[in-house]
Amino acid sequence: MAEQATMWLVRRAERQYASQLGQLRHGELSWYIAWRWLPGFVVAGFVVGIIAQFTGSPTSSRDPGLFYDIPLFVLVSLLTGLMLWSLTLFWSFRRLLVFDRGLLYRYSQKHTARAIFWEDIDPGSLRAVVSADGKDADHLLKTLNRADKEPLGVHGRFAVVFRGSDSVLTPGTPQGNSPQPRFFTFSSRNSPDELVRSIQQGLADAGVPEAGSALHPALPPTLVSSVTSLD
Repeated sequence: MAEQATMWLVRRAERQYASQLGQLRHGELSWYIAWRWLPGFVVAGFVVGIIAQFTGSPTSSRDPGLFYDIPLFVLVSLLTGLMLWSLTLFWSFRRLLVFDRGLLYRYSQKHTARAIFWEDIDPGSLRAVVSADGKDADHLLKTLNRADKEPLGVHGRFAVVFRGSDSVLTPGTPQGNSPQPRFFTFSSRNSPDELVRSIQQGLADAGVPEAGSALHPALPPTLVSSVTSLD
């Protein structure tokens, strides 16, 4: 269901931003299901159920109705915990979209949509990395100032890194002013080869200087085994 929802958002983004970004070329998915949080939310569901038992209206003056239906109490508490945990799925999936004129992210809502146009990317900064122990690669990539790095993905042992600046997008309006350049990272479980080649091809088609030389240091992914500074 979550995958279908993300694809619907992709199709909507194609229609909304075609005039500014051109045609969609490629989309890369980053996802992470927080199963380890599930027990905690189930416990929270039972806590909510217990509180409801003591704060709810009694069924009669003789029978306060506390835990009078244990199976129903367990079922409702479990469903409450599952419902709370399901809210984490809203930020468990992210896609980075590659268009003719640049990259698009945070496109689920109009006021959060951001584009990174090809001319705003430093082609020599394009890199792919892979963590040595299978952990999240993005957590190993650091900057001196935390605001100088923008994670675009959720989780994954692979990551694509580049330096650039993004622009605020509103459908039907011109490209906005680009803020201070910073590093962008996109972590994924899958090999980043196709994403890197899509970015490289977009840079080359846009006539970005030195775009043709950026592919060589970007692939294959560099092995990262400890915290690495991007500055």
